[in-house]
Amino acid sequence: MRMLPLRLWLRAPRSLMVLFFVVMLAPAVTLVVLGWRLLKQDRALETQRLAELREAAADRVVRSLEQSLAATEQSLAGEFNRTPSELTGDSLTVILGPQSVEAVPATRLLYYPVAPPGKAVPLQPFREAEGYEFRQQDTQKAADAYRMLSTSPEAVVRAGALLRLARVYRKAGRRQEALEAYQALARIPSVSIEGTPADLLARRARCAVLEDLGRSAELRQEAGALQRDLRNGRWRLDRPTYVHAAEQVSRWLPSEPGAAPEQEALTAAVEWLWKRWTETPREGLEPAGRQTLAFAGIPLTVLWRSTPERMVGLVAGPGYLERYWRASLGPMLRSARVGVFLTGQGGSLVMGGRAPQNQAKSQRSPSETGLPWGLVVVHTDAQAALGDFATRRRLLLAGLGAIAVLVTAGSYFIWRTIRRELAVAQLQTDFVSAVSHEFRTPLTSLRHISELLAEDDDLPAEKRRSFYQAQVRATDRLHRLVESLLDFARMEAGARPYRFQRLEAGAFVQALVEDFREEAGSQGFDLQCRVDAGGHPVDGDPDALARALWNLLDNAVKYSGNERAILVEVARRDASVAISVCDRGLGIPRGEQREIFRKFVRGANARTHGVKGSGIGLTMVRHIVEAHHGVIDLASAPGKGSTFTILLPARG
Repeated sequence: MRMLPLRLWLRAPRSLMVLFFVVMLAPAVTLVVLGWRLLKQDRALETQRLAELREAAADRVVRSLEQSLAATEQSLAGEFNRTPSELTGDSLTVILGPQSVEAVPATRLLYYPVAPPGKAVPLQPFREAEGYEFRQQDTQKAADAYRMLSTSPEAVVRAGALLRLARVYRKAGRRQEALEAYQALARIPSVSIEGTPADLLARRARCAVLEDLGRSAELRQEAGALQRDLRNGRWRLDRPTYVHAAEQVSRWLPSEPGAAPEQEALTAAVEWLWKRWTETPREGLEPAGRQTLAFAGIPLTVLWRSTPERMVGLVAGPGYLERYWRASLGPMLRSARVGVFLTGQGGSLVMGGRAPQNQAKSQRSPSETGLPWGLVVVHTDAQAALGDFATRRRLLLAGLGAIAVLVTAGSYFIWRTIRRELAVAQLQTDFVSAVSHEFRTPLTSLRHISELLAEDDDLPAEKRRSFYQAQVRATDRLHRLVESLLDFARMEAGARPYRFQRLEAGAFVQALVEDFREEAGSQGFDLQCRVDAGGHPVDGDPDALARALWNLLDNAVKYSGNERAILVEVARRDASVAISVCDRGLGIPRGEQREIFRKFVRGANARTHGVKGSGIGLTMVRHIVEAHHGVIDLASAPGKGSTFTILLPARG
């Protein structure tokens, strides 16, 4: 059924519109407001619950870390039980004495706060040879004397003699012999010359001689080996000695990277611990301590235990924390579905990766926890942690969604029903108006003819006969209109009786077309009937089929416009008999082709061109055709006419 446009809906009674909005819109708005408030309350409760879970997890993390730290500090008080292989690459242990530093593993320190004293080279054995070298300027006698001393059974004397012999060779321009002397000196360990290991002096001097000789390939090889030994802690050097040697090597190897940041950070941490040990009075030195530091961009945690005689410390990087301290938290973190991040001075991250920025978290400062770090706890799976909250909210959202759908669907169907009812009411009004007009036309004609006959009794027989014929036509039209209304009412009620009999559709249609031609012929229509050869038997009610076909012909006349040709065809189509009425008139838009078969519906052309009608003709045609187990088909286009085809089952 064609719906009323908005302008007609807005003309509906105001009370109906007000009632609709009060009944449907007010509950919907109330539902939305209440649902929104309930969701906000549930979200606030969920946030509070998550915060409580994080705080509880933070307390458990603090207790677990405190136990791990306490166990590590207890082991520092005795013999620390971490072997070098168990320590991670960013950690070491250190034992500080009044004038000594011992690191495990030693290879992770670039230099020491204080270097151990080595065997010093005595001066007395070299006085005669140095007299030849400096006072007499006799390099040959000096070289012979130093060469003899280089065979001494004492390592310190051999080292001193070889160092002086190489010096004499360099003065004399005998660089190859100087290289050999330095090579022999490099094989003497544990001897210090002016605080520097003799073999380190020899290898540095060899690199300098190779540089003077321009032997770059040998220089790179020698300097590379020296650089590796410096970084692997071959010698226990103090800071100035290491820095001087490292600067020389970097000059010879400019493209090589510097020391690893982890080594630099560990060395700086041991230096910091040494200063604390040596610069704090023994009576003011605390027996234990914890501190977070950051060197070379690497966060470190330092633990120590001290007595007046020594200090034992552990320098631990992020790898150590992850391996030994965070590992103990694993089961608890998984069960609580939280992640833990440790922060050092200035908020720098110590352990746990990058802490999230836009996520709810619980934070503890070092002063609150008693730990050397700050603590950040976040949920890794908040929905799973909540459990019942998430399920309840999903059910709540599902319930609100279902209610919203029901309200929306109910509103739509009520709106649609009201519009349909208003449309039906409008169509009924149009129908009454159209039927009144249809009745008025023949009644007006009858009244006018009756008045003419009553006024003049002496009318000529021919004129009187034409008046009587006009009365008959008006009476027939009025009779058909009344019968149509009665038939339509019976069809709508399902009470219209049909008396089926075998009909020859071709002859039946031809006879009906002849009858209609007499009525339509006066309007100038060219009405043609074409029946295919062969029989066209059908079972049908003659009166009903005649009414259906008459309605189609009448519509063809009404909607033909200026085209006055109508064609009626009867043909076999598969197992059916097709009766078609074709005109070349106004045509029917595609959007109206289904609607016009509904009761009281009339197309836009009827309103535009002022075509009179009741709006029930095509509805009656559809009823009659369906009662005959047939179908009616429409093919039409605006301005190109219409073809209505009745398809009835063929018999015989």
